[in-house]
Amino acid sequence: MEDRTFTEKENREDKTVRQFILFCRTALKYEKLNYYNEQKYRAERENHIDILTARQLGMSGRFFDTCHADYFSVMGYEIGIVDGDLAQALRELSDKYLQIVLLYYIVGLNDREIGEIYGTGRTTICD
Repeated sequence: MEDRTFTEKENREDKTVRQFILFCRTALKYEKLNYYNEQKYRAERENHIDILTARQLGMSGRFFDTCHADYFSVMGYEIGIVDGDLAQALRELSDKYLQIVLLYYIVGLNDREIGEIYGTGRTTICD
């Protein structure tokens, strides 16, 4: 009787292992399909820069032209703002708020990280 109980227990464990392996194979299969579908989606919607028209290339020049940018200093870096209206609005901010805005929107720090820089809490930065 003990042999039979031991065999049943082994069968249950073996069945559990087989089910887990099947689950893993299925998950990997669908992950592979998702990956290929994502690659196909990107290939259909993204264009290489070589196929852009002259007009489109001319428009891109104004985004990367930094000769006419207004520069602001944050954390030792110079950040160029090409949009004149945005630069004017930033110039009207106090130095502390200007730094917070640049750290959040340009550098990409969150409220907690900015609070650590200024030695204040996250909620103080949000106000």
